[in-house]
Amino acid sequence: MSVEGPSSIPEAASPYDQIVNQTRQQHRLFSAHWELTYRCNQKCSHCYLDVCPPQSAALDELTTAEAFRVIDELAALGALNLTLSGGEVLVRHDWFEIAQYARARKFLLRLFTNGILITPRVADQMASLHPYAVELSVYGADAETHDGMTQRARSFELVMRAFQLLRERGIRTWFKVPLMRENIQQFDALRALAESLGAVFRYDITITVKDDGGRAPLQHRLTYADYVWLFRKVIDPKVWVERTVTPETRMCGIAKNALAIDPAGNVSPCVQVRTRVGNVHEQSLREMWARAHAWNELGRITLNDLPVCRVCELQSVCVRCHGLALLEDGDLRAPAMINCLEALARRQVLIEKGALAPEKFPIPAHLQGVVQ
Repeated sequence: MSVEGPSSIPEAASPYDQIVNQTRQQHRLFSAHWELTYRCNQKCSHCYLDVCPPQSAALDELTTAEAFRVIDELAALGALNLTLSGGEVLVRHDWFEIAQYARARKFLLRLFTNGILITPRVADQMASLHPYAVELSVYGADAETHDGMTQRARSFELVMRAFQLLRERGIRTWFKVPLMRENIQQFDALRALAESLGAVFRYDITITVKDDGGRAPLQHRLTYADYVWLFRKVIDPKVWVERTVTPETRMCGIAKNALAIDPAGNVSPCVQVRTRVGNVHEQSLREMWARAHAWNELGRITLNDLPVCRVCELQSVCVRCHGLALLEDGDLRAPAMINCLEALARRQVLIEKGALAPEKFPIPAHLQGVVQ
């Protein structure tokens, strides 16, 4: 998001929003996020995946023919949005065939890439797909910072080249920045760089643990002081003050109208909650979508089902991820403590701006002493 605010703020619903809300209410598949490979040509130390080198044998990846079948199944279920990611999606020799097949089935297509392999020829291929967006990850406003995170020489130079090649072909690009201790002070420079490249600027404030629970990425996570510094720059008090949270509020959109697929064909509710629903080798997506217990269990979780969160004084300034609670704290229904820290920082800034009265938003009991 480029403006600090929760996705659940009530607004006048556009026709698109109405369609999305309807698919959630009816448990109709709308979006799929598909990690085509875990091979990657970078070695980012903050990555939540256990990636392997691009030349690695990838015997567990779905074949091209299997990928086509999965696309057919997604189309038959009525899905409209398809995101292809990795690892690095472009290390697959058949990435274009798969993407082309998806466009032929009328999917709105997003491609996530680090941009290193985008040459004029690859940019031409992407242009022929007419994707909704190509989203490129950037980790610093200069080569020293960016290359230091990717551990790949010239990666900054090459991703800048990718932005230019795509812009020349009229392709919408997103400039995506995971904010970390290493780049937080470059926030304004990063935003200006995105603007100069004609890209949509997006940033993520939460670095997560690895999918296997490894905590090494957390060395890069923002501190409380970093969150306060950032929120002072970007927060819109009106958005948060007008936010309404009730016991029936679903704090996370998981399991209602989307799913995730990994390179081996395992299906899960999202990339943060890797609860295995099934595998495309074993049953059809239609069977999984209709029968899997996980959709009912996860899709029905409301604030009232979260013992600590439902009595927390900071409900209205919190953006919670069930997956983070599960991965980092071992309990899907427990507080996701990093989201709690973000809420504390948000509270502090909103009080400073006169938008909240401190006596009405005391620090919750479970967060006493978290910030000294």
